[in-house]
Amino acid sequence: MNVVPRPNEEDVAFNDPYTVELEDGEEAEVTFTPEQSGSTFYLATVAISKVRGTVYELEDDATPMYGPANIPPTDIDDLTVTWAPCKQFKDSLTVYIRNFTGNIQTYHVQPIGFERADGGGA
Repeated sequence: MNVVPRPNEEDVAFNDPYTVELEDGEEAEVTFTPEQSGSTFYLATVAISKVRGTVYELEDDATPMYGPANIPPTDIDDLTVTWAPCKQFKDSLTVYIRNFTGNIQTYHVQPIGFERADGGGA
């Protein structure tokens, strides 16, 4: 992935897939947080299973950043960079998935980026 800004040697890579199964009409709320205290998270992409009849929404630090939309930022099978430059957040990334397909669906969520300790430069 061609990520902007490029990670430094000291940065910690983040790639934490999560899977959830939803009944028709159900919603999942999946939250990711930086693992290092006092760091900034640089988010290059969030790949989510693309399923017709689904609504996708993302928030970073409780601020809307994507959606609501009928397509994910990128499909889990594509894994392309979604944001250049990367989106940044300090506390959390929350992904909301709402299933209106009429069936039970399995969704995979995969945020990819890196954590940089504050003061680590760009």
